Amino acid sequence: MTMRETVRRERRQKVEVDLRKLLAPQWGQLGLRFAFGAGIALAAGIVGLRWGPRVGGVFLAFPAILPAALTLMEKSEGTEETDIDAVGAVLGAVALLVFAVSITIWGGRLGVLAVVLAAALWMAAALLLFAAGRAILIAGTRNS
Repeated sequence: MTMRETVRRERRQKVEVDLRKLLAPQWGQLGLRFAFGAGIALAAGIVGLRWGPRVGGVFLAFPAILPAALTLMEKSEGTEETDIDAVGAVLGAVALLVFAVSITIWGGRLGVLAVVLAAALWMAAALLLFAAGRAILIAGTRNS
């Protein structure tokens, strides 16, 4: 899939909620997501026990169900169709890392205010990363 096709696919994707899917859950997919999420949370807990809660907390910035979601998407839509979602998830994880590091730095000194500041930084980082990623994708389509 070319960069131009990737951007076209992104633009035509609709954001929607299908409530009918809630009434007929796919138990295998839910189980896989639960297993990946629990495994990653367990790994973060083990890291926290070994190197302390601050380091373990940073590892919680990893989106716990990302591996399961990408695996399921790849099976249903193919490898090339998961590219935008994977990049978006990585950028989102970087923004969560900004939140975790902010809490680590300011949490002990500022209390609740640290959460407010960290949330503002998380939102700013997420928006900036989204805008930068989109600009890079669009610039890539112009050059190809």
